[in-house]
Amino acid sequence: MSKSMKKMLLLAVVQTSVGTAAVPTPEDNALMVRGFTPEPLVADQVERNLIRPFKGNSGKLVAGEHRKFGFEIELAGSGALGVAPAWGPALRACGFAETVTVGEKVEYMPVSEGEPVLTLYGYVDGTLFQMVDAKGTVSFDLTPKGIPVLKFEFLGAYVPPSEVAMPGNVDYSKFVQPLVVGKRNTPTLEIFGHAGCTSAFTVDWANELNWREMINCAGARSPDRKPSGSITMEFPKVTDKDWTEIIRKGETGPLSIVHGVNPGNIVELQMPNIQPAPYTLTDDSGVAMMQMPFSINPALGDDELTIIVR
Repeated sequence: MSKSMKKMLLLAVVQTSVGTAAVPTPEDNALMVRGFTPEPLVADQVERNLIRPFKGNSGKLVAGEHRKFGFEIELAGSGALGVAPAWGPALRACGFAETVTVGEKVEYMPVSEGEPVLTLYGYVDGTLFQMVDAKGTVSFDLTPKGIPVLKFEFLGAYVPPSEVAMPGNVDYSKFVQPLVVGKRNTPTLEIFGHAGCTSAFTVDWANELNWREMINCAGARSPDRKPSGSITMEFPKVTDKDWTEIIRKGETGPLSIVHGVNPGNIVELQMPNIQPAPYTLTDDSGVAMMQMPFSINPALGDDELTIIVR
């Protein structure tokens, strides 16, 4: 009997500790996602390389089995000031600390240790793929005339799949309808104090994710991060902003973007210390555009990106 890719569900819950699986529920822990791409088995295959008096394969053995999930969540607030957005648990497991100021805002700041891990349940039409002790990374895509999204990738411990009934009573009420990116809904994007007409903007948190398999020890690891981004905007006059000299001199400066206009559904990304890299020029309907990558650097440490939901 075939499976339907329309009947999918993802649940995620923060664990109390590494090694102790949690049990997510559809009432409290459902994630409203798109582009859910489970990889049920990720592993090395070790060649046996047997010597025999004939040609042919000698088989492989699986080592370091684990699991990977990829998915997207629409970027929006919670709808209420000082209430964490529904994507907060997933972001925390990507190396962010959550600070709630009741009635005002929720802030997410980077951490270099102590981030939580998740238990995730991925359902594909009755087949359940569980993942325990999951660590993740995230990127942000705010493309004009498109829906802003957080793109997540998680790595975690393998659990054998099983056939179960699809959960009922799935509650998505914590998720707020997003706003399309554009002039009206994205009122601020400034880089080095320059507010250029922008056709593409992305940020990649770029946690290094790997699976370590040893005697007495196995699990997902995130030893470092190398966040970066990219912006495509109209190429200005040198007298307005000389990007070529800024890059040549290795200068750093701030970048901020604000998406949303109504309290409770505003998301702001602040990067106080980005460093632009050499750009390329492209033609967009006769207009000169510059596509410029940049690195997102810390100043004092664990301060390279602040996400404010207000």
